[in-house]
Amino acid sequence: MQARQGSKSTTPNAALPGFPGASHLYHVGATGFFLDHPQHISLTTAQQTALNGIKEKSALDQATAARRVEDLEQELWTLTSAAAPDATKIDAAVRAIETLRGNQRLAFIRAVGEAAKVLTPDQQAALLGTKPMTRVAPAAAPRQAAPAAAPMAPMKME
Repeated sequence: MQARQGSKSTTPNAALPGFPGASHLYHVGATGFFLDHPQHISLTTAQQTALNGIKEKSALDQATAARRVEDLEQELWTLTSAAAPDATKIDAAVRAIETLRGNQRLAFIRAVGEAAKVLTPDQQAALLGTKPMTRVAPAAAPRQAAPAAAPMAPMKME
């Protein structure tokens, strides 16, 4: 089995950013790191830059992890096609693949959490639909003087 070079060690128990009252903020951000919600929030240029950076780094990390998984899958294929497959090596290869896949998912979740920290509490609330609606009273129409009534024609009494 090949040694995994350049793999980052991730601390599985490291805390993720929490967002009290925003239970599904991670789910909202998973599609596009919050950049795909311009109808709900207005991002500053600095926020857009930060979110794009997190998104690009995550995409690169995901592609790198996918290549590592593919390399290990190829190695597993070779192990399972041997005339006398070695169960211990196959077991190790399968476990290494699944560990990489798990780490890949956790890295993505962490990246979304980092992206969520870029948003203001008001932006988070707007994305979740929990921001109180601010009603603006309709502007009062300027009062116009009532039009002068036309004089009534005298009524005929018969």
